[in-house]
Amino acid sequence: PAERLRIDVSIARGLDYYTGAIFETFLGDLPGIGSVCSGGRYDNLAELFTKQQLPGIGASLGLDRLLAAMEELKLIEPVRTPAPVFVPYFDKQRLNDYLALASQVRSAGIGVEVFPEPKKLGQQLKYADQRGFRVALIAGENELNERKCQVKNLATGDSSEVSLATGSAALVEAIQQILMK
Repeated sequence: PAERLRIDVSIARGLDYYTGAIFETFLGDLPGIGSVCSGGRYDNLAELFTKQQLPGIGASLGLDRLLAAMEELKLIEPVRTPAPVFVPYFDKQRLNDYLALASQVRSAGIGVEVFPEPKKLGQQLKYADQRGFRVALIAGENELNERKCQVKNLATGDSSEVSLATGSAALVEAIQQILMK
């Protein structure tokens, strides 16, 4: 229906290979989820990889966003995670630090997941709660600079500060203390 379609000639995607019409698809009931499908026309993209000039159109589908929307609308049940440890992530510039923290935990044989994008802590902890994580390793800019993190029991809300400067033993021990309860 026409009331579900809106044309906005000012849309600009962040990729410079689009040469014609572009589109973005949003869910009217959940605008905060963002675009769930986008794409457009590109006439010169294939030339970057071949010597041929081939026109093209393409689209990408945001499956993670669609699944999140389906969960929020109660169309599917939330998926529980088998990993007990969750690492919220706040700063794209520090992604390697968060991945290194997760790697330390994985090296001890403990499952861990790093949130896929920087968002507010409350949003990330809501996700962790919905997925059934038991422990969160919280480290903002100051904590990372001081080589420490908060180990938070997501069931009780209790947390303790652990130094990362001397290796992963203290971190792993703090996590295991929570997981044994």
